[in-house]
Amino acid sequence: MSKNKVKFNLKNAHYAMLSIAADGTVSYGTPVALPGAVSISLDANGEPENFYADGVAYYVINNNMGYDGDLELAIIPESFRVDALNETLDDNNVLVENANTELNSFALLFEFDGDVRHIRHVLYNCSASRPGIEGQTNEESRQVQTETLTIKATPLASGVVKAKTGDTTDSTTYNNWYNAVYMPADVSGADVTLSALSIGALTLTPAFDSATTSYAVTTSNATNTVSATATDPDAGVVITVNGDSVTDGSSVTWEDGTNAVVVTVSNGGSNKTYTVTVTKE
Repeated sequence: MSKNKVKFNLKNAHYAMLSIAADGTVSYGTPVALPGAVSISLDANGEPENFYADGVAYYVINNNMGYDGDLELAIIPESFRVDALNETLDDNNVLVENANTELNSFALLFEFDGDVRHIRHVLYNCSASRPGIEGQTNEESRQVQTETLTIKATPLASGVVKAKTGDTTDSTTYNNWYNAVYMPADVSGADVTLSALSIGALTLTPAFDSATTSYAVTTSNATNTVSATATDPDAGVVITVNGDSVTDGSSVTWEDGTNAVVVTVSNGGSNKTYTVTVTKE
């Protein structure tokens, strides 16, 4: 697979509101677009620190406190002012800023173009300070005046700060980046495993194990039932066959050759994908 050599062109900024339950479970709302992204500049917060013993640098302490910096937008959307900055709309739909309200945390998503593939990012635990008020009169020509948010991105309790797509990120994760916040399982603490996965009475290779996410099977049958059961009964399970959604336990008609069965488990904002390659002989 070809790899990016360069990146350019910030775009597709989104935010998703962060919720942390009493038991520490992390979840996010649906990402909302932040149109008009102009620039982003985030500096790493925290430097490695040496601990000296026996006359040498005996241990290096990793002080990763996240990132600080600015996100410049054409104009800050009203939805962000309400959701993240906690401004309120009164009965006349006027935005009101109150010094007694607290700022709300959110995930920040965005991407850069690459010469081969876009590079998509998410910062998991962000807050934004109140933007300043700036402007100037027009002279001989109009000059667009942007607005800037100062962003502070800190680690979640699990230590996770950010994630980004790579050269070999699977297509399901890549394509769904702005549909739901991607989270590795250890971020939310939610169980996103399957307790059972079957293609009729066929034998999966390797044998099913909840920790194994990729399988293959060969069949001469025209149809088989596809079934998947989540370990956590509260988790959601979505099954697709060759890109089309199917109901758990339903019968599927195979195409000659290779068929892709994709099972996605969702729980507490986390997702895990299992795949079965079914070869119809």
